[in-house]
Amino acid sequence: TRAYVEQDLHAIYEGEVRYARDAFEGLRLMDALIAVKRGVPGAALPELRQRRHARVEVEEPEEENLGQVRSDVAVENRVPAPPFWGDRIVKGVPFADYASWLDEDALFK
Repeated sequence: TRAYVEQDLHAIYEGEVRYARDAFEGLRLMDALIAVKRGVPGAALPELRQRRHARVEVEEPEEENLGQVRSDVAVENRVPAPPFWGDRIVKGVPFADYASWLDEDALFK
């Protein structure tokens, strides 16, 4: 959102950060930026807008409670090995065996 870019990101990023609502606003912003860089008299970037609503601070949970409770999920599961690595070409499979899996709309568009 505009507030996130022009307030939050602008505060932590050292370079210039601007928000454009769509491609047309982005083109107007780029025209203004080029005019400023070329030294066109009276050219200026639009002012950064202020946030309409105050930013809500979210209370972080205490870290001491996060690691104490463990679930009963098994962690020693064996990862199966694939039958082969890489790709391969399989020949001799009749078309009728896999034709029903093809999406004709996606195939012929």
